[in-house]
Amino acid sequence: MSRSTSHLLVALAVLGVSPVASAVTSSISVPSAFDGNGHNISFDGRLLLVRDGGGWRAQLVRPEATTFLPDGLPDAMGPLLSPRVHVLGGPEMMENALAICEPDPDAAPYACDEAGAASASGPFDCYDVWVIDSDAVTPKDQGGFAMRRRHLTLWVSAPKTADAQIYKSQLGDIEPLGSPLYGIEPTVTRDGKLMIYQGHPDNSGEIDILVYTVNENACAADGWSAPKSISSMHVDPKIVGSYPLGERKLRAADGSEFEDGDLFRGAYPWLMPEGDAVIFAAAQMPCISPDNPLGCGPRRNAISVIGYPTNWGLAHVDGGVNPDTDATVRLFFSSPGPTAFEQLPVSPGNDVWPFFGSNTHNYVELVFDDGLDGGYAGFWHLNENVSKDGNLDTEKTPDVSGYFNTAVLAGGLGFSTKNDGVVGKSLLFDGIDDRLVVDSASSLSPANGITVDFMVYPTADPDCDANNNYRVLLAKGDLNEGSYSMVFEEGAAMQARVNVGGTQLALASPAIPLGAWSRVTFEYDGPTGKAGFWIDDVAAVETTLTPGTITSTDFPLTIGAPGPREACPNGDGAFAGRLDEVSISRYSRHYGEPPIGGPGDGGAGEGGAGPSSGPGAGPGATGSGGAGGGGASLEDDGGSGCSCKTSDHTSGNGWLALAAFGLLASRRRRA
Repeated sequence: MSRSTSHLLVALAVLGVSPVASAVTSSISVPSAFDGNGHNISFDGRLLLVRDGGGWRAQLVRPEATTFLPDGLPDAMGPLLSPRVHVLGGPEMMENALAICEPDPDAAPYACDEAGAASASGPFDCYDVWVIDSDAVTPKDQGGFAMRRRHLTLWVSAPKTADAQIYKSQLGDIEPLGSPLYGIEPTVTRDGKLMIYQGHPDNSGEIDILVYTVNENACAADGWSAPKSISSMHVDPKIVGSYPLGERKLRAADGSEFEDGDLFRGAYPWLMPEGDAVIFAAAQMPCISPDNPLGCGPRRNAISVIGYPTNWGLAHVDGGVNPDTDATVRLFFSSPGPTAFEQLPVSPGNDVWPFFGSNTHNYVELVFDDGLDGGYAGFWHLNENVSKDGNLDTEKTPDVSGYFNTAVLAGGLGFSTKNDGVVGKSLLFDGIDDRLVVDSASSLSPANGITVDFMVYPTADPDCDANNNYRVLLAKGDLNEGSYSMVFEEGAAMQARVNVGGTQLALASPAIPLGAWSRVTFEYDGPTGKAGFWIDDVAAVETTLTPGTITSTDFPLTIGAPGPREACPNGDGAFAGRLDEVSISRYSRHYGEPPIGGPGDGGAGEGGAGPSSGPGAGPGATGSGGAGGGGASLEDDGGSGCSCKTSDHTSGNGWLALAAFGLLASRRRRA
């Protein structure tokens, strides 16, 4: 289909849904012709090796042949993927998960002739790589679970065109890896010197723990270090300074720290090529009954990411890659990378990665902008927490800002097992006592400005009798003494308050529709006093209030209700309806300047310098006005955090369709 602007703007107008923020979130999942079991992808993003019913098979990603679905995502059932070619074995072979290790990724592939010799005029591209795997079926005491490698040469005809095909391949003999290393599901970095896999630090053949090993020589048979839990990477001199994943201590989604040597539970890992982060299955898939759903029991649930783009916190991905928590078994995912192709990905954002899932035979795109933003005080996607011990925790929802302001569910509030929000999960509040409670933290007390942003689906007007009925949707303290609040008023309008110098400054919005999703944004800039409401990204009210500093308080933050209330209250009540994608920023994103610094784990204020230090909000956050928020002074803002990007997909027309369907969009303002 054509990705013309006019066609996609029609989709926007018909749907009436504004873009929402994303990351770590995913687009919807679309079907893919790529299926099977264990697999991996070459670092140029074009060669897929997968274990299916026919053995190991090779397939090409052909971006030049990409076609697009009506929603703007690539049609992964179309010519994007080439036909498969047999490489090894058959239905009974023991080989499954594998890593593609390239001693010289800059020369993979290279132009070659029929014999595989380098030739600038050769008609083929040749891959000269090592394939690392283990036999995950045979018991360890019978020779299974030992890592090994094979040399693979593979020829591609009509390379880098829409007609590219696998021409032929040659696979060498098995060579043991290490002395030995026991585990399954290896994945390696681009330099071929860091490998993460499912195993155990004791090298006992036990699994369920993500461990790593390093080597001075790329893809070598010998010289691999003894396995350690990935929790030890931040104290390993062979890791620190070389791979961003090991630049800081890892944390669970609620901020709990992994100490050196703590077991890190996970399965089906895939390393980002430069070692920035690892994506993996973080929780077990419960069985409704024996083998229902098929493959239940092991750690095949809650696809998550941890590393540099998530502020070294475990980020349980919200969105299509995790459609439910009780039915869809999820295993292997890999990505051609964020910048390998002009055609992929299509989602907007500063750090966007396309992913192929083999067991789930799907295609999704992950966006990492939240953790990289640096300007959020809290960002709650309203999906489930994953605990430090690798369990799905349905009593909490994590904050992905990097400050780990975890929200606790109260009043009987609970998650659906299926995705039910604008992006992934949402929460349905009963209008009586359902609420989220977040402990007070300095990061939740912005001083020089604030942005409150959320998706809301109210089910009823607060007006229920002749009394003054209103519902407290979000508040840090009560409406008289608290720092800031958001109230759903009679007539379906919003009213925001900020406490400036002890005075509650208020601003009301126009009414929003009942029984439909709206995006509501409120901002206040302290140095200028500028304030405004935006509904579905359109300015609804803009004014100037009294300039000043927002009063800091020690009250907890509540979302959905201040506490148990009558169904029809005389005064403040509890909100009835759905919320999704709730965030609080430490500055006004339209009027203010991004704050200096962001979340971290050392240094002045809230954080110390990360591996790439820089001013607050990172790319895409623009605006003019006074000093950024986040503390009473710059020293209170903390040191530099993850204010960076590894890719940029902010232009082009494909994003409009995604926005129209409420899938993804950057919440940061762009010039």
